[in-house]
Amino acid sequence: MRQNRRKGRAGVSLLELLVVLVMMGILTSALVYAFVGGLDLERRQAQRQSEQSPAARVERRITRLLEGALLSEDTNDLTTYFVAATEVGDGALGADRLTFTTVAVGLSLATQQSSDDFETQHEQVGSQGGVAEVSLGIAPVGEEATSSTGLFERLQQPADGDEEQGGTESVLEPAVTQLGFEFYDGTQWVADWDTKNNIRRLPAAVRVSYTLATDSDGQMHSFVVVLLSSDVDADNPATDTSTGGAA
Repeated sequence: MRQNRRKGRAGVSLLELLVVLVMMGILTSALVYAFVGGLDLERRQAQRQSEQSPAARVERRITRLLEGALLSEDTNDLTTYFVAATEVGDGALGADRLTFTTVAVGLSLATQQSSDDFETQHEQVGSQGGVAEVSLGIAPVGEEATSSTGLFERLQQPADGDEEQGGTESVLEPAVTQLGFEFYDGTQWVADWDTKNNIRRLPAAVRVSYTLATDSDGQMHSFVVVLLSSDVDADNPATDTSTGGAA
């Protein structure tokens, strides 16, 4: 009798088998639901990033260039400058052209990867490194770019002291339809800044406003960049940009 009991306990009942099958079905359904949900979330995130990519490109590039803005302490050195102007529109967003010298451009990828000596690289790709002139605006400077629209970036390396021309021009972001720059002088935001004709100091910060054609609701984008080389602050403001005086 004891041997018969042991044989009976070693088997699996139909009820136990059904319970296992039901649990496996529940787990399988949960895994499938989680997998599909993960794919949907990834798709939504990729779509969101794709929609935001024009704004990200604009803000990342302008922030980098402005953070490297450089103005020589030598008042007789006119090869470094920070000049704003209004070329198109009514100036409601501030100046729509900003030309300045910066050290943030750096070396091109081709120069970094090249094993050629300095003379050879200079002949092939031109001057690299040092202080560069950057001009940002929605109106092209070069005649060859008049058929394009958007945010234009003109780059000249090294800077030559002429903020109105020179270098190469390209479309940084074709979706930009409006652009404005405002400058913090330590006490307030102003729409003008010209280190060549007025005060020779960098603003404490720059506020950049812009719109994109890809935004169906006409959203106004805005971000602020602190200029790392500026000596302007609330205790030492540049309160008079028209006469070159500072408080």
